[in-house]
Amino acid sequence: MADKKLFIFDIDGTLLNDKGAVLDSTKEALKKINETHEVAIATGRNRTMAMDIIEELDISTYIVCNGAAAFYKNEAIYKNKLDSDEVKQLIERADKNGHQLIYETVDDLKRRDAEPNDRMVNGMKHVGYPVPEQYRDFYKENDLVQCLIFYSEDEAGTYEEDQFKAFRFVRWYEAGVDVLPIDGSKLNTIKRLADHMNIDMKDVIAFGDGLNDLEMIEHAGIGVAMGNAREEVKAVADLVTDSHTADGIVNALKEMKFI
Repeated sequence: MADKKLFIFDIDGTLLNDKGAVLDSTKEALKKINETHEVAIATGRNRTMAMDIIEELDISTYIVCNGAAAFYKNEAIYKNKLDSDEVKQLIERADKNGHQLIYETVDDLKRRDAEPNDRMVNGMKHVGYPVPEQYRDFYKENDLVQCLIFYSEDEAGTYEEDQFKAFRFVRWYEAGVDVLPIDGSKLNTIKRLADHMNIDMKDVIAFGDGLNDLEMIEHAGIGVAMGNAREEVKAVADLVTDSHTADGIVNALKEMKFI
């Protein structure tokens, strides 16, 4: 048999259609390729937010929080925390500028502000998850692996012009940005996971749609952009398939002759 492949799938906009459901064609396709290859998820969601999909698809290998943590056969193999000093600086700057944020650990989310504003409400609605409860000082007692902060592209200069040496900022919504460790990305953690599984990066096939998927699609053995993907993602993909609502995953797997 040819070398075993590692198939990596983003969740939102990739595995899920526009109604937040996994297409039956996708379920069947993943079940089929899992008979001879490895299947994993790489998502910006934390483990709690992703668990319904993980369980529905019976996938035990996954990367959450945009690479901040990796699990192989449901066992943790990697965790990457945010720098606590810069978290404090981020909070001070966000408070000063009226930008709300959400703290995130591998399994939990808490918001800082008492009343969520429209940006937070709409951003969480965008990923199909309720606004988390408030716990203002959550960051003082927990290891954060990610923060969500809500500001527009016009306001990006407040954070993204080298003010934070230990962070990188990845936009996932018109007013929503992920704050990650500087070396944190889906790609870097996929490399760790593939190495743990003794699979070469040339045998990694990655599917995604958003800016947080761009690096993994560009540097995987085969990078597949969904038809609904950002144009920047399509530009670096080896293959652009149909959308997440139009059997994009199964059609790509057929085109590549894996099913």
